Amino acid sequence: MSTRLIHRPARTVRPPAATPARTIEAPPNLPEGVMGTITMSLLPVTGVLSSVVLMTVVRGSQFAALGALILAVTAIGTVGLLLSPYGRAHRTRSTRRKAYLAYVEDLREELASEERARRELADVLDPPPYALYDIVQNPARLWERRRGDADFLRVRVGIGEVAVCDLQIARRRPSALSPQDPFMLNEASALMNRFRTGTELPLTVPLDRVGNISVIGPREDCLRVARALLVQTAATHAPDDVALALAVPGDRIADWEWAKWLPHLLDAEQLDGPVAARRIAPSAPQLARQLGPDLRRRASYATELRRDPAGQDIPAMAPPLLVVIDGHGEDAVDLPRPDNAVGLSDMGVTVLHLLEQRVQEPGHVGVRITVEGSMLLVEDLREAEPISAQGIVDEVSYLFAGGLARMLAPLRLSTEALMDTPPSDTVGLAGLLGIDDVARLDLPRLWAPRDEHAFLRVPIGISDTHEPVLLDLKDSSELGMGPHGLCVGAAGSGRSELLRSLILALVTTHPPEDLALLLIDHEDGETFAPFSMLPHVAGVITDLENETGLIERVDAALVGEVNRRRQALEDAGDITDIAEYAALRAGARPELEPLPHLFVVIDAFDEVLAARPDFIDLLLSIGRTGGSLGVHLLLSGQRVDGVGLKGLDAFLSYRIGMRTLSADESRTVLDTTDAFHLPAVPGHGYLKVVDTGQYERFNACRVSGDHQVPTQRAVEPRSGPLALEYAAFNTSAPDASASGDRASGRHETGPTELEVVVEQLEDAAATAVPGIWLPPLPAALALDKAAGPLTNGPRGMQLAGRRGPLRVPLGLLDDPTAQWQGHWYLDLTVAGGHAAVIGGPESGKTTLLRTLVLSLALTHTPREVGVYGLDLVGDELQALAGLPHVGGIAGRAEPERAVRTVEMVRSMLEAREDLFREHAVDSVEHLRTLHRAGRLPQLASAEIVLVVDGFDALREDFDELYDTVADLLERGGDYGIHVVAGMLHWNDVGMATQDSFGTRVELCLGDPGESSIDRRLAETLSPDEPGRVLTDGGLFAHTALPRTDGIADDTDLDAALHRTARTVRAAWSGAVAAPVLVLPDVLERDLLPGPDAEPGRVPIGVDQNALAPVLLDLFDEDQHLLILGDGGCGKTNLLRTVAQGLIERYGEGELIFAVVDPRQGLRGVIPEEYDGGHAHTAKLCERLAAGLATELEKRLPDDDTDTEDPESGGWGTGPRIVVLVDDYDVLMADGHSPLAPFLPYIQSAVDIGLHFVLTRQVAGASWGMYEPLVHGLRESGATAVLMTGDRGEGQLFPGVYASRQQAGRGLLIREGRPHGLIQTVHTPG
Repeated sequence: MSTRLIHRPARTVRPPAATPARTIEAPPNLPEGVMGTITMSLLPVTGVLSSVVLMTVVRGSQFAALGALILAVTAIGTVGLLLSPYGRAHRTRSTRRKAYLAYVEDLREELASEERARRELADVLDPPPYALYDIVQNPARLWERRRGDADFLRVRVGIGEVAVCDLQIARRRPSALSPQDPFMLNEASALMNRFRTGTELPLTVPLDRVGNISVIGPREDCLRVARALLVQTAATHAPDDVALALAVPGDRIADWEWAKWLPHLLDAEQLDGPVAARRIAPSAPQLARQLGPDLRRRASYATELRRDPAGQDIPAMAPPLLVVIDGHGEDAVDLPRPDNAVGLSDMGVTVLHLLEQRVQEPGHVGVRITVEGSMLLVEDLREAEPISAQGIVDEVSYLFAGGLARMLAPLRLSTEALMDTPPSDTVGLAGLLGIDDVARLDLPRLWAPRDEHAFLRVPIGISDTHEPVLLDLKDSSELGMGPHGLCVGAAGSGRSELLRSLILALVTTHPPEDLALLLIDHEDGETFAPFSMLPHVAGVITDLENETGLIERVDAALVGEVNRRRQALEDAGDITDIAEYAALRAGARPELEPLPHLFVVIDAFDEVLAARPDFIDLLLSIGRTGGSLGVHLLLSGQRVDGVGLKGLDAFLSYRIGMRTLSADESRTVLDTTDAFHLPAVPGHGYLKVVDTGQYERFNACRVSGDHQVPTQRAVEPRSGPLALEYAAFNTSAPDASASGDRASGRHETGPTELEVVVEQLEDAAATAVPGIWLPPLPAALALDKAAGPLTNGPRGMQLAGRRGPLRVPLGLLDDPTAQWQGHWYLDLTVAGGHAAVIGGPESGKTTLLRTLVLSLALTHTPREVGVYGLDLVGDELQALAGLPHVGGIAGRAEPERAVRTVEMVRSMLEAREDLFREHAVDSVEHLRTLHRAGRLPQLASAEIVLVVDGFDALREDFDELYDTVADLLERGGDYGIHVVAGMLHWNDVGMATQDSFGTRVELCLGDPGESSIDRRLAETLSPDEPGRVLTDGGLFAHTALPRTDGIADDTDLDAALHRTARTVRAAWSGAVAAPVLVLPDVLERDLLPGPDAEPGRVPIGVDQNALAPVLLDLFDEDQHLLILGDGGCGKTNLLRTVAQGLIERYGEGELIFAVVDPRQGLRGVIPEEYDGGHAHTAKLCERLAAGLATELEKRLPDDDTDTEDPESGGWGTGPRIVVLVDDYDVLMADGHSPLAPFLPYIQSAVDIGLHFVLTRQVAGASWGMYEPLVHGLRESGATAVLMTGDRGEGQLFPGVYASRQQAGRGLLIREGRPHGLIQTVHTPG
């Protein structure tokens, strides 16, 4: 059967406007005053009749005079009655009644005239069934109802009494003195009741988005109602405006065979062999599976409509669907929905249920039709107060309906007739581009050179007149709409789909040598993700909201690209714009590199500007010069209010407004509020061109829908019958299982149109456009991947990325302006050779220092670089101690090792100063040359790197080391000693020392305002990106993890670093870095010289600097020994050591001990032959001191002694007296010194052989040091050992404070010599 296209002209007969409510004026009230009774009205009549009777009947008698008198009285009474209040009220009532009755009669004639006109129009608008044949044959009336008409899908079902006019009687407030006239009220009520309803008028049923409609009654009656509704719908509504579907069991299909001819039942998206499939199925579930794609689209649209506050006024974007379910005799079966949260009416679906009884109705019914024979009752239940109408159902027979359906079967709307229908919900890009099948692109044709008018001009959708809407990106001087534009639309408006369609249209019609794309999305990048592999794409930049530093990188990349293009034009001969460059390349200079137009799309630009407002400066710069350079901007976002374009709007020559969040947003974009009133269905928008004034509404192309393969109908030889059977049910039903999956929402979609096109374009070009946007720096990478690979050779395990001495690879450096990424090297040969690493907690600065040390070890040998470290933050640097390059790492809990480490480096500096003078070394490079030649064997390593992690802690907790490190910073760089310090704040370094750090790198700071490089750039560093570095050159880099297993993860990093250190050490067979020697925790006596090696001096420990024995020469150089320390520090052990050492070296005649031991810790230490006395109480001490004083008095020279100075020890004969005093502070508990008798002899002690070895606690020493005996010993130059104590006691010796030390550890203080830390020997008691 061939089809015939029908042109649908403008509608000739339109439904009248709704009759406005009319009000009948209120009847007049009765006038005020005495109205009287019937007796008063009859009184004059009675008087007249009486007088007449008397004068005529009893004429001539005396009663005749009485009659005359009665008549005179009656006349007088009548006149009086007329002049009374009663008379006046009566006249008023009569006047009012006459006027109101005249008004009622006029209104009656007016309403009757309207009724006649209404009845005539109703027969035309809703014709009886017999007139439908004429309508189908009349091109002016066929399918005349459009979706926007008031009577759209309001279908006649019969005739009956119908409410036609809202007539009401106005209410006039009566009063007790002036009640309402009841006669006139009855007249008004009769008029209202007569014309409020009309009889024998068409009875219509609403079918548009009603939901469920139940038709209840005997089966034949229900079928008659259904046929009446369907034939009226089919004759007055086009198939493009209303879709029909039937769910009819197979045993009842005979009653519905006529309906298969209706074109409204055909589904153009599905085929049944050579013809379109019919929307007819045996049951509601099967019908839902067949309608699955359509129902899912409707549910999706309904969800979008909910977002619009005026959604109930929006016409459905898909044609309404009327479904008839013939379930007569059974309970109603609901039509399955893809989303139970979306109702049938929201989806534009109306379901007509044929039922036998009311109890079989579905749970929710919008309209109920009850039929019994020819009688009909229609109830509209959608309002709070149901509206009902009764009448007689139209008689539509099966044959009548079948004949009408066959007349409609070949008819279709022509293309031009579709122009007055709303645009389709989906607009295919392929058709607008002239592509038959996007799966078979003819790229040589599509990418062929385009003329100057078609260049950069592509369709983005269709207008309300179904014409393509074109967007031309060229400059307005080239008759385009560009070069820059703005697109604003709320979420769900279809803005992202519009961008995809625009991009896809451009890349499909332009080769990469003509067009490049830079796609930027502030959010997750879902919009642009499909385009990432296209040869046109110079970069896809996403997730700016989570990485604020990327915005700065985007800025730099765009600036670099603009500069590159400007330079390319200059190099080509000072060309002014890209069009001239392209013409030159196409003609005289084909060797020029392609310079494609760059289309920059920034989605969610409002969020970008909110995150970084100064980004608009770059946009303004591109807006001014981008056109000549071939750079086109399209800014897309949800809103523009609150961001502020700051003059950028002057360069946005075209505007696209999708549905906006507010009227003000629309007004800002389009200068009208039209975009705010767009429907909530995605894809609708307005295009405005500022220069030309072009302004049109469009429906955007959709490219994210499933790819529909064009139907290829094979031409087969006609070996069978020419006519095929046309059954009601489809003969080739879709696969039930697949359909069931789709209906349940578990379907698998095929490739989209976008994916199909992109897949063909990805490898279509010989060369891709050069990248503008390189991948962002990785979140993590291993050192061997950043500077590798690793090799083994004579230099041990080394990285291939080695460049030169002390140029240390640390990771990747990013220069977006130059569109370059590469190795990041920290150069310790420039700017003094020192580097500061500044970063807040958890910013990755310790990791950077670890990477630095490991990279030094993997690019230098231990002969070239030795590394020493102060780990004052944690213990993370300790994992590097196994490297052969590392001489030692001191932790915060190892103050002695820290001191020793710094002292060792300082001593290396002093040694190098001597070597520079001795060998005339004039530079560090000269030093390296001599060292490589083996001429400086004194140096274990040519250069030294001191790594300090926690420079702030160095200043706070190791103040004595800070000056030494500051000295290394000031002088060390000239002698090959380098300091790399990690710190929290740049101000942790003193002002005088800051200039010594020639290199600075910053990680994420606690306060970016403290940045010493660039505050604006520092603000972009995120604490979520540890290891991201801002270099002093204003570039960003990322630190590699200190591991060589290629794993970009910090999991088990310590274990990996330990393994690497062991591997590096095993691969190196030469000498290692000079180790840091530290004092032992316990020093045994047999490790020190004995009496034979040192016959006069007693070894009491070893010093920290050289680990050499510390010798006490009590009888010559030292004279006295003061030992200060709190409990448990080992001061009694030191007394024991001194005593035993002296006993081993001197005989009993040379030495005698006086022991003052209040705690008796020295009992048994002094042999009897050396024991000159032992006191443990104050009284015994006084006696012992008095006795020794007597002896000492004898040794003093008398008046007869030669005045010449005697030699030391010239007191004559007698042993030396050594007074051992333990815990002197205990003896001083009462403030009295029992050793006061010794005071006169302190100054002469060297001459009379008197020596003190005295201990006391540090606690209380701040005043105890001024006790006469202790003060006298100090003044005499006594040697002191300061062991553990509280620093709060103040200076106990000039510039010396107590500190916490481990047992046996003390600071040796000798007059005229540097102080040094010693470990005292352990002497068992």
